[in-house]
Amino acid sequence: MPGARPPADPSHDRAVTALDPGAAPIRAAPACAACGTLEARPRFAIEGMAARIVACTSCGTGRLHPLPDEAEVASFYPAAYYGDHGAKFRGLVEWGVRAAGARHVRFLARGLAPGARVLDVGCGRGITLAALADRGFEAHGVELGPDALRGVDPRAQVRIAPTLAAAGHPAERFDMVLIWHVLEHLREPGATLAEAHRLLRPGGRLVVAVPNFSSWQARWAGPAWFHLDPPRHLHHFPLAALRRLVERSGFEIVAEHHFSLRQNPFGWIQSALNRWGGLPRNGLYTLLYRRGPAPAPFGARTRCALWAGLALGAAPALALAVAEAAFGSGATVHLVARRR
Repeated sequence: MPGARPPADPSHDRAVTALDPGAAPIRAAPACAACGTLEARPRFAIEGMAARIVACTSCGTGRLHPLPDEAEVASFYPAAYYGDHGAKFRGLVEWGVRAAGARHVRFLARGLAPGARVLDVGCGRGITLAALADRGFEAHGVELGPDALRGVDPRAQVRIAPTLAAAGHPAERFDMVLIWHVLEHLREPGATLAEAHRLLRPGGRLVVAVPNFSSWQARWAGPAWFHLDPPRHLHHFPLAALRRLVERSGFEIVAEHHFSLRQNPFGWIQSALNRWGGLPRNGLYTLLYRRGPAPAPFGARTRCALWAGLALGAAPALALAVAEAAFGSGATVHLVARRR
């Protein structure tokens, strides 16, 4: 089913292909962010890029190799990536994302004292910041560039910086640091966790959420996995490697959660559609994107197929997301840790 490349963010549809699993390991500097191993095995090729996704031969952590420099990383996030005037998705989808965001803040903020100071690393459009402010917390954010901040709640205090350390916050300032689906986007995730440790007061709370590279969904989908998101996802963490990295950064893990209504069922649907070769990669996600006055992407036949996939796949995808969470293999996972 042919369709035009979407005008909003063309990098969503980069084709990914599996490489020979028996290929010899390569020396891939810099070393693995989770365990420090240099050897990695090529896993996936990415359309239009010389870089490959490789996996550490020791802990299985995936990464883009070679890692792009900071300027190239910034180019992966054009203004259109953040949506139209602070809204990223169409109609009810945007409303649902914001409602789910408010609900997850209620969950994450349990036990925090009134007026607690919370930092959202990679705060994006500020959905979480607004929900934090609504609940009476002092909301702070860090973001890579100004394009993300259109529509951010004025009650939030946001700094623009290329790294968390460059934002210049004083030590032991925060009661909670959120790194919500951001760690996988960073060139140096270990350095970010170390800085989060410095910024938290003793006993402060860290929350880290990432796609789970060792999940049922990731293993079933392979190169079709929605959460690969090349080239923006620079790292792909198996759960065991994420635990190791967080603990090595000075934290004690106190809770682990494997279910996300926002992320996991949709990941099953879009990954399944990606495996159907006649549809554009991540086409449903592109269809849900807010585009302002731009015409809808794809032809009518492709759009109908994508909507049908969403309607028919919703119930099975929800059931699969519940099952994988019950067995500790959620497609995305978030850890709650305490600063030692």
